[in-house]
Amino acid sequence: MINLDQTQQRILGVLLEKQRTVPDTYPMTEKSLITGCNQSSNRDPVMSLRSFEVAGALMSLHGSDIVLRIEGSSRAVKYRHKLDEILGIGESQLVVLAELLLRGPQAPGALKPRVARLGLDATGGEIEAVLHQLANVSPALVAKEPRRPRERDHRWRHLLGDRCEELLGSLESDSLDGLPSRHAVSSSAAKPVEEDAVMQRLADLERRVARLEQTLHAQVLDKQALEVQDPEPKLNRSADDLGDS
Repeated sequence: MINLDQTQQRILGVLLEKQRTVPDTYPMTEKSLITGCNQSSNRDPVMSLRSFEVAGALMSLHGSDIVLRIEGSSRAVKYRHKLDEILGIGESQLVVLAELLLRGPQAPGALKPRVARLGLDATGGEIEAVLHQLANVSPALVAKEPRRPRERDHRWRHLLGDRCEELLGSLESDSLDGLPSRHAVSSSAAKPVEEDAVMQRLADLERRVARLEQTLHAQVLDKQALEVQDPEPKLNRSADDLGDS
């Protein structure tokens, strides 16, 4: 089962999206991925990821064989996803999954115009049929959300990452509405999910810090090597100072 953090979810959503909307720039460089992850349109939530966060997430995705790193004649390394190979799903399912990764839970009616920009021209009923297909694979890739107060249709969410923040947000919303939630999770059930999410983020952070430490260490060694190789100017200056005195 694939379990992605928020940064990894956004990167895969962008790779799926750009593969269809701007195929000439796919596979994508790390720089173009940062721009795609942080763009303000067609994203929920809007993010402000930094280069080291995207680099760390790409390293983790590559290590899990979800993303392929391509080093060719071009100087810039590029990346492409392998979700179609890993999940064994078709084009319409990939398009719907891309939108759920980029925008979070959505109803079929909301998905209709959004998947159209990715090339899937389908009715709300056809989109719901695709969602049911994704829910019926093993393991399931999407699930139907409980319908909230004042919502006409059920929303659907992907199952490629943890949902602890989303669950807590849902509980908070129910509390604000002043309505008891039939789908509220108990604190004992929510706690393991929250702890797993925290441990995942800590592990990601540790990997990123280790990479930064290696980079800084290499820079210090390079500086020391330059100082050892070029001692002459310091000797000349000392001789000049003695002559002046």
